[in-house]
Amino acid sequence: MRIPAIALFLGISLFISGCVNPNAGTALPEEIAASRVANPAPASITLLTMVNDRSEFGEHSALLINGSQQIIYDPAGSFRHSALPRRDDVVYGVTPRYADYYNSYHARFGYYVKVQKLEITLEQADAMIAASIARGSVPKLWCATAISDVLNDFPQFADIRPTFFPSAIMKRVANIPGIETSEVRENDIGQNYRTD
Repeated sequence: MRIPAIALFLGISLFISGCVNPNAGTALPEEIAASRVANPAPASITLLTMVNDRSEFGEHSALLINGSQQIIYDPAGSFRHSALPRRDDVVYGVTPRYADYYNSYHARFGYYVKVQKLEITLEQADAMIAASIARGSVPKLWCATAISDVLNDFPQFADIRPTFFPSAIMKRVANIPGIETSEVRENDIGQNYRTD
């Protein structure tokens, strides 16, 4: 049975559109450069996992990376702030205040954010930022795969195997010596949208 050309075209179009992240940012290079911010705290990598409070199942992963600049790598994420340029899946201009806001945006009734931080060298942090930028935009549901891919090139994270499950990364990171763990919990209903 032959498939009509129009049906084939529509099917391919739908498949391709499903592989595009509609939340990918399009900030211009000059916007990114103007927003560059350095956090004087020691270089670090922080795994942020959005966890379902009832099932304890991780539903999204992101990285807060503090190197020569501080960024959030938010693959396939929906986070937006009017003051923060986003290019593909990287959010720039992240001060400590905006890092807190990112967590607050995701923490709400039924969900909390597991925060797992590890101090690393400045060279490693900058290499992780470069790797995050180089990945471009990833499709929906690929956040954990993108995160594990960025992490497992570094010796501290060699046990982080490729996975589609944020919980798997969260559990493996918990076993790394030196990890500082905390949680962000809030009881509001829905995401916290602000522009200040």
